[in-house]
Amino acid sequence: MAQLQNIIRTAQEKRSFQTLLKAAEVLGLIEKYSNTGPFTVFAPVESAFEVIPEEVIEEAFADIPYLTGIIDYHIVEGKYMLKDLQNIDSLRTIGGKELRIKHNGGIVVDTANITEPDIECSNGVIHAISEILVP
Repeated sequence: MAQLQNIIRTAQEKRSFQTLLKAAEVLGLIEKYSNTGPFTVFAPVESAFEVIPEEVIEEAFADIPYLTGIIDYHIVEGKYMLKDLQNIDSLRTIGGKELRIKHNGGIVVDTANITEPDIECSNGVIHAISEILVP
């Protein structure tokens, strides 16, 4: 079995999270999510950003406190695999907000479906989600 990579390297290799990785770079989070953990990241796939006008994305990237709030709402301390999520109703994000976990045939995180669960990393897990979570 191949050696697990950290969250950042895994996200880079998946090539499904370019905008999320760009936000992590803008916020100076590359080293943190490469070297610490464990974390669970609910990572919006690139198609989640396609519905947002480019100028709105640019404005969000220019507003560091706003961008930080959005990114922090997608990350939870600890490693929660899909089987773990099936037994809980909420998680506290690193930004201190509650993420609602719903169980209706699949797992829904706030309003987003998990489209690819359990992308294991050396310092946590990534769950690809269908949309951007907004606190």
